[in-house]
Amino acid sequence: MTCFKWTITGPVFILAASLTTGCATVPAEQGEPAQQQMSAEQKAYEARVAEMVKQDPLFALLTAEIASQRGDTYSATLAYTEAAKQQRDPDLAKRAVEISLAEGQLDLALNAAQVWSELSPDDKQASRSIMLLQLGTNRVDEAMPALKAFLADVKAAETANPGLGASGTEKVALDMLQRIPDKNKAYQTGIDLFGNNADDLEAQTLLAQLANNSELYPQAVGHMENVLRQSPQERFYVLTAQFMEKRDGNADAAMQLVNEQAQLHPNWFGARLYLARNHTQLGQWPQARQRFAEMIELQPDNIPLYSSQGFVLTQLKDYKAAEQHFKIYLDKTAPAERQNESLIHATLSDMALERKDYVAALKWLDTTPNAADNLDVQLKKSALFEKQGNALSAKRVLNQFKPKNEDESVRLALAKSQLAESQKAPAEAATELELALLSFPDQPDLLYERAMVAERQDDLPRVEQFLKRLIAVRPDNPHGYNALGYTWAENNVRLEEAYELIKKAVELAPNDPFILDSLGWVHYRLGKMDSAEATLKKAYDLRQDEEIGLHLLEVLLKSGKKEEARQLGKQLTVRYPDSKTLKQLLLQVEEI
Repeated sequence: MTCFKWTITGPVFILAASLTTGCATVPAEQGEPAQQQMSAEQKAYEARVAEMVKQDPLFALLTAEIASQRGDTYSATLAYTEAAKQQRDPDLAKRAVEISLAEGQLDLALNAAQVWSELSPDDKQASRSIMLLQLGTNRVDEAMPALKAFLADVKAAETANPGLGASGTEKVALDMLQRIPDKNKAYQTGIDLFGNNADDLEAQTLLAQLANNSELYPQAVGHMENVLRQSPQERFYVLTAQFMEKRDGNADAAMQLVNEQAQLHPNWFGARLYLARNHTQLGQWPQARQRFAEMIELQPDNIPLYSSQGFVLTQLKDYKAAEQHFKIYLDKTAPAERQNESLIHATLSDMALERKDYVAALKWLDTTPNAADNLDVQLKKSALFEKQGNALSAKRVLNQFKPKNEDESVRLALAKSQLAESQKAPAEAATELELALLSFPDQPDLLYERAMVAERQDDLPRVEQFLKRLIAVRPDNPHGYNALGYTWAENNVRLEEAYELIKKAVELAPNDPFILDSLGWVHYRLGKMDSAEATLKKAYDLRQDEEIGLHLLEVLLKSGKKEEARQLGKQLTVRYPDSKTLKQLLLQVEEI
C-alpha cells in the first residue's frame, strides 16, 4: 500500500514522522492475516486523513498538491476525494481523478470518479469517466450497461448525421474495448456487443483487430477472410496479411497473398508498400528494389520513396543509381523535413570512398547538418584522412572535437587510441586511454581497451591490473573474465585460475564462440585434449573465425588426427590464404 508521505507542518495539523512512515505504525492483532492487517491500517489511515481535511480543508488541499508533485498520488487523491465529499464539490473529485490518472492509478481514479458522479449525476463527463475506468480496470460487467447506452447514442448520432463517416460506432467501440487489460475478455466483449455474423463487415473487422490484440491470430485471420469475401479491398488484404504473419510465424504465405493481388491490381500502392517493407526486413534487396520502383512510378511526387530506394540500391551496390535517388530526395525536400539526412550523407560519403573519390567523400561529410558537432561524422572524417595516409589531419580532426558527455568522451578516447596504435605508437595509445580514465576511472570500455593495449605491449602486469578492475566494476560482464583468463592461458601461466575465470565467462555467455574458444584453449594448455577438441569444434561451428580455426587445427595436430587436420587446413586456406600461422601449421600436418 502506498502510504502518506506529506511532511509539511501546518498551523492545524502536523504529519509527523510516525505518519510519514505510513501504515507500518498502525498496530495489528497478532496472527491476523497480512491482507487484513493492510486493510485495517488503510482504513485507519484514511479516517485520519478525512479528519485532517475536516479540520482545515484549504491547507489540506494545498498540501495535497505538493504531495502530488512529489509523486505521492495516493495521499493527494485521497485528500481531494475526502474534500469533495465533505464540501459536496464535484470539481474537487474531478481534480482527484486528474491526479491519479496522471500516474496511471486507475483504481484510485475510479473511486474518485464515482464520487464525482454522485455529486454531479447529470455530468456526462463524470459518467463516461467511470465507464472508461471500469473498462481499464477489467470491470467489464459493471461497465456494460453504460457502454451499451453510449454506443447506442453514437449509433443514433451516426444515423441522424451520415456525414460523420461509415462504421463510426465500431470505431468508437474498438477504442473502448482496447482499453480492457484482459485482451481475451476484450475480444469476447466485442462478440457480446456486436455478435459474430460473418456477413457483418464492420463487426468482423472490429473482431479481427480485437482477436489480433488478444494474440488469437487464427481467429483474426478468419474474421478478415469473412471481410474479404464481401469487400476485397486493398487495405483489407494488407491487414489480413499482417495477421497471417503472426499466425504462421513467418511472412511467406502473407506475402504470396498480397503479391497475387498486387499483380492483379497494378495501381495498388499500399500492397506494394507492404511487400517492400517485408522484402527489406528479410534482406530481399532485388525484390525490394522492384517494389519501390513500382511505387515511385505510381506516385512520382512521393519524395520519401526516393530515399528508401536509395538505401535499397546501396545494398545491391548500385551506387550510381543510389546516388541519383538520394540527390532527388535531398533536392526536393526542405531541410527541416528531411529524414535520416546525416545517414544519407554518410552513405554518399562511403560510396564516394568506395570509388576512391576522396574529395567527394570529404565533401559529403562536411556538408552534413551540424557536422562539426557530430562525433560520428568527425570519426568518419578522421578515418578518411587516415585511409589517405594523412595521419596528421586524422589526429587534428579528433583533437579539435569537443565531447558533450561521457559517451562521446569515451568514444573519442578510444578513437584516438586506435589511431595511435595504427601509427605504431602504443605508448601514445596508452596515454590517451589513461587520460580518459582520469575522468571516468570505472568506464568498462576504457578499462578493457587499456588492457588490450598493454597486452599488445607484452605488459602482463598492466593487463592484469586493468582487467581485474574491469571485473570488479562489471562482475556480470563476461568479457573481463574471458580476457584475463585467456591472457594467462596464452602465456601458459596460472592455468587453473585461468580456467576458473573462463568458466565464469561461459556461465555468463554460454554460446559466445570466442569465449568457448578461450575455454578450449585453456583445456589444451592443461593437457585435456578431448575437452579442448570438443569445445573448439563447438566454437568453430558457431563461428568460422580464423583464430578459432587455428586453435582447433593445433589441437588436432597435437592429438595426431592428421586427416581431420588436413581437411580443416583446406577449409582455412580457402578463407585465409595469406595466414602465416596457418602455413606453418600445415607444414606440421605433413610431418605427422
